[in-house]
Amino acid sequence: TTSTSTSSSRIGFITSMSEHFCGTCNRLRITADGSLKVCLFDGQTEVSLRDVMRRSNDDDDDDSLKRVVQAAVLNKKFALGGHGNAQGIANAKDGNRPMTLIGG
Repeated sequence: TTSTSTSSSRIGFITSMSEHFCGTCNRLRITADGSLKVCLFDGQTEVSLRDVMRRSNDDDDDDSLKRVVQAAVLNKKFALGGHGNAQGIANAKDGNRPMTLIGG
C-alpha cells in the first residue's frame, strides 16, 4: 500500500485471489484504460475515471472523482457480480473482460 503526504488516499496492489470472499471484498481495480472495476465478475459496472478526469476542471476534479467512485461502490453487487454462482458467471453475456484485458 502506498500513500502520499498531500493526500489521505491509499493505493495498493492486489495479490491473486486464493479464497472466495465476495461478501467482505472491499477491493477496487483501475484498469489499464482508466476504468474503475468494483468487481472482477461484473462486466456492467465499469466506470471510466479517465473520462471524468478529462471532463473535469482543476477546481472540481477531486469532488467529481469522489462522487463517481462512491456511486460505483454503492452499486456493487453483494457477490459474484450478481451472477449467483460460477455457472451464472460462465453463462453471462455482460461483456466482462478477463484480467488479461484489464491490465491485471
